[in-house]
Order: sequence, then C-alpha cells, then structure tokens
Amino acid sequence: MQEIAERLKAKGLKVGEDLKIVVPASKIKEEARKVRDVGYDHVKSVTGIDYPHDGVFKIIYHVSSYSDRQLSKSILTIEVEISRDNPQIPSLIDIWPSVKYLEAETSELFGIEFQGNSLKKVMLPEDFEGFPLRRDFKIPVEGIEK
Repeated sequence: MQEIAERLKAKGLKVGEDLKIVVPASKIKEEARKVRDVGYDHVKSVTGIDYPHDGVFKIIYHVSSYSDRQLSKSILTIEVEISRDNPQIPSLIDIWPSVKYLEAETSELFGIEFQGNSLKKVMLPEDFEGFPLRRDFKIPVEGIEK
C-alpha cells in the first residue's frame, strides 16, 4: 500500500493511510485524471451523504483497477463536498465511462446534478417525486392504513 500511496503523492495528491483523498469540487476532474493516470481505471461505486444541517452533500467515489495487479488489491476513496443549495458537480464520465449509471443513480436518489451525464432515471418510476436518500425526504403515507 505504501507504494500506491507514493504513486498518488507523486501526482500531487494528498493521501491518508486508508487510501482516501478529499478533493475540492472545483478540482474534481483534474484530480480524477491524476488518479486514473496512476492506474485506477474504473469506478466501483458512487454515493452521496446528506448533511442538511451543514448545508452540504458529500459525494463518495470508490475507484479501483482491473489492469494493474497491485492497484486491483485496493480501493481508493475520493470524497468531494458540494453545496446542498446548488448540488451540481461535473460528471466524470469522460474520465471513467463506468461511472455513467452510478452517477445517474446518485442523481436520482439525492438530486445531485452530474453535469455532462445525460442519463436521468434508472431506478425510480417516472412519476416519483422527491429524492428518497435526502434526510428531509418524507415518505408518503397516503393509502397506508394503520
């Protein structure tokens, strides 16, 4: 793991012991390219965490490698914080095509716009209203009997 951390540091990334980097939203594409160029060739998952009291979402990307045997043993976490009032971030689809459906799912469940990813609905019915993984989402109780 130390060698992987050194390779990431050589690209100018700050790395903790648990292979996690925290990236400002304004630099996500630049930093994602560095991570890809180190050898992390695909995204395993994308999710969000809603912090309504802080007015932010954290977007969490887990990336790994198929092509690099050493990197394939690790998962690198990339964490990005964005405003809850304007939940937009550039899509990473041009860097990792595997992110297409993962970003779409996160968008659908949290209401985060991944600019450049045109895919919208992948899970919820077309007439579904709201974003069910936001902390302030209210589950409709109409039609539910006690």
